[in-house]
Amino acid sequence: MTSRVVFKEGFLDRAKRMSGIKTDESFAAAIGINEERLENMKAGGEVGTDVLVGLFDAFGFTPGEVVTVVRDTKTRSQKLVA
Repeated sequence: MTSRVVFKEGFLDRAKRMSGIKTDESFAAAIGINEERLENMKAGGEVGTDVLVGLFDAFGFTPGEVVTVVRDTKTRSQKLVA
């Protein structure tokens, strides 16, 4: 079983709303990533340290406020087959 770091559910949408930023493109730029990567993380994709640093620099969020660790129930080989 493996684990990965993901955003807490709904965090990115709440942070964008609280910041007053209107578009995903502008929000992504504010934290130093592209819109495609933002969408990936909204869908449960893994969060990199660069994104955490971007959120801290732009808005003051700390990792404990924004992410959680989840366990993948499938092994790597099961994911490759599926």
